[in-house]
Amino acid sequence: MNREFVKKWGTLLLLAAGAGIIFQLPYIRETFYPQIQKAMNLTNSQMGLLSSGYATMAILSYFIGGAVADKFSARKLLTFSFIATGALGLWFSTFPSFTTARIIFVLMGISSIITYWSACIKATRMLGTEDEQGRLFGWQEGLRGIMNALLVFGMTAAYAHISRTAGEVAGASAAIKVCAVVVIIIGVLNFIFIEDTEKNEEGESVLELTKGLFKALTIPRVWLLVGIIFAAYSVYGLIGYVNTYAVTYYGLSETMGSTLGGIRYLLQGVGGIVGGFLADRYHSRIKVIVGGCVLLMISFGLYIVLPVQAGLVGAVIGNFFFGLVFIYAVRSQYFAVHQDAGIPVEMSGRVSGIASALGYTPDLFMYTLVGSWMDQYGAAGFKMTWGYAVAAAGVCIVLSLVLSRVIRSKANAAENGAA
Repeated sequence: MNREFVKKWGTLLLLAAGAGIIFQLPYIRETFYPQIQKAMNLTNSQMGLLSSGYATMAILSYFIGGAVADKFSARKLLTFSFIATGALGLWFSTFPSFTTARIIFVLMGISSIITYWSACIKATRMLGTEDEQGRLFGWQEGLRGIMNALLVFGMTAAYAHISRTAGEVAGASAAIKVCAVVVIIIGVLNFIFIEDTEKNEEGESVLELTKGLFKALTIPRVWLLVGIIFAAYSVYGLIGYVNTYAVTYYGLSETMGSTLGGIRYLLQGVGGIVGGFLADRYHSRIKVIVGGCVLLMISFGLYIVLPVQAGLVGAVIGNFFFGLVFIYAVRSQYFAVHQDAGIPVEMSGRVSGIASALGYTPDLFMYTLVGSWMDQYGAAGFKMTWGYAVAAAGVCIVLSLVLSRVIRSKANAAENGAA
């Protein structure tokens, strides 16, 4: 087997595993929301505040991480990120006070972002040619989902086993410990297998990097990329409430709800890989984003019209699976679309940092907002949440079409200039 092939796909696998698993702890609510809420006696609004605290610190970290990715070798810092995040996860597994938990999530906003995310995107982009960008990001998303699924199934098994003998609180704690230990192991693997490179002493200064960030902000296409990620990420975040909705109003067991979290990541593998190949087949990442968002509007619209009856739990789960395939197809492409937008590779780190920092700002307010809706309005609050998702998917479609028009105009202008 070709050595370069093994190195390329082995690196992609490690990047995908790290990109997924390191975020399991700060986004633990996606799989164990009811269990953590009960163990810590938190309201939906307080659960939202944990996510908001993480997001607030992550915003700054994305900016810094984008600059770091364009300048420094990350091997030792990557290792620190995983081990620090894992240690914070072990601390959270003790279910401390709400105030302490908020501090933990703020610290994870530093440890899980600043030295990993933009570097991961840039490294993935550099693994292949322009024609391979869709499938590389698709495979990264898909492999990330498969690794996440294996981890969540292990966490769910630990939760189910410990809950039977020691109670649900101990079970939830055990599940978080399993995740934290795996994160630490990934950190060790990064230290062993990621090639270290020397610091670029002749590279840009901090001042030049800062100027580079502001220069990137003057590019209109960057703002369109930010808007696309903002809207698509809103839809992605809101779909995580479906298993909680099914547990609370449709009679699904909590263990089965967590199992759905694992199945969700298997469908991430399907959606990511299919989205990537479709993007390369039709030579357009934007078409995948638009098509996926149209189907997501239909999926979330079904939650709004579906009556709240226990007998319809199968329809809720089926629609959940349907929506997952398309949200992950969309998510696999909203960084690959940087290639379509003509972003130079040397600016990839800082642009992905900017796009992530601003595009992920729904984390600052969205979970607290919808949590307050759920506390105040119950099932109707969930319906309001689904309406929010429909609107966000619609905005993503509009912005994607605008970006497509800008790209075509730029290409036509270049052709006319050449003529």
